[in-house]
Amino acid sequence: PLSILIEQSIRGVNNFPLLAIPFFILVGEVMSHGGIARRLMDLAGALVGFVRGGLGQVAITGSMFFGGISGSAVADTAATGSMMIPSMKQQGYSAPHATAINTVSSVIGIIIPPSIPLILFGIVTETSISRLFIAGIVPGLLIGFALMTTTFIMASIEHAGQTRRFELGRLWQAFKSAWLALVLPVIVIGGIIGGIFTATEAAVAALLYSLFISLVFYREIRLRDLWGMLIRTARLTGMVLLLLAFATVIAWFLTINMVPQTLVQAITQDPFLLLLIVAALLLLVGFVMDLTPAMVIMAPMLTPIVTTVGIDPAYFGVLMAFVLGIGLLTPPVGTCLYVG
Repeated sequence: PLSILIEQSIRGVNNFPLLAIPFFILVGEVMSHGGIARRLMDLAGALVGFVRGGLGQVAITGSMFFGGISGSAVADTAATGSMMIPSMKQQGYSAPHATAINTVSSVIGIIIPPSIPLILFGIVTETSISRLFIAGIVPGLLIGFALMTTTFIMASIEHAGQTRRFELGRLWQAFKSAWLALVLPVIVIGGIIGGIFTATEAAVAALLYSLFISLVFYREIRLRDLWGMLIRTARLTGMVLLLLAFATVIAWFLTINMVPQTLVQAITQDPFLLLLIVAALLLLVGFVMDLTPAMVIMAPMLTPIVTTVGIDPAYFGVLMAFVLGIGLLTPPVGTCLYVG
C-alpha cells in the first residue's frame, strides 16, 4: 500500500547521522571561501613543490589535505582546480593534463575521512560510520602516493612542472599561516577514531571551528556571505535526502522479496569472483549515474549480497566509494570533469 511506501521513505531520511552531510558540505563551502583551502595549498606547495612534477604534486597533496576535511570530491575539485590549473599551464602542463591531475586527485576526498559517500553508505546499510572512516584512511593515502608517483613519471617524460628549491624558511612560513587549518582534520579524524564524538558531532565541530578561524583570524568572509553558502548547502542536501528517501523504498522492496539472497545463489559463492563482478557492475553504473544516487540506490541492494559470502561491509563500503568515484571522472556524467 501507499502508506507503507511513505512510511519507508520517511524512515530513510529520519536518521540522526544524516545531519553530518549538510554540515560537511557547509564546511567545504567555508573552506573554499574563507581562505582555508588557499593556505592548505600554499603549505602543500612548500612541502612537495621541489619534487619532480612541481604543481602537479602540490595539487595532489592539497587534495589529500582538503579531502581530510570536506569529504566531497566535487568540492575538492572546485576549490583546488581554480587555484592550480592556471598555474600548472604556465609550468608547461597541457590543459587536459592539468585538469586530469586535479580531478583524479579529488577522488581522494571520498576515501579519506570524512567522506560523504561513506556516510551515505553507513546510513543506508546500517554500517558503523566510524568503522568506514577508519577503513578509508590507508587506502586514501595509498591512492595519493600512487598518484604522486604517476605524476613524477609523467612529468619526467613530458618535462612538465617546474620545481622549486626546497626552503625550510618558506615551509615554516606556510605552516605558520596554515596551522590553524591543519587542526581541522585532527578534530574530525582524531575525534572519531578516538571515540570522542560521532561523525555527526565531528561535522558540527568542524563547521564551528572553520567558521571561527575564517571569521576571526583569516577574516576573508563576512557573516553576510554565509547566506549564499547556506543556500548552496541546502540545495545539495535536499537532492541527497530526496534520493535517500526513494532508495530506502527500493531497498525495502528488494529485502522483503529476498532479491540479494537469490542473486548470490544465482551468481557465485566465491568472494573474490563476486567482488570482481560487483566492481564491474559498479563501474558501469558510475559511467551513467552520479556517485550520490548510485551509492544510495546500489549500496542497500549489493551489501547484503557481499556480506552473505563473508565480505566485511566496511571494506565493501570503501571499495564501492572508490569504484563509483571513477564515474566522477568518466563521461558522460563525469561531474568532476565539468567542475574542473
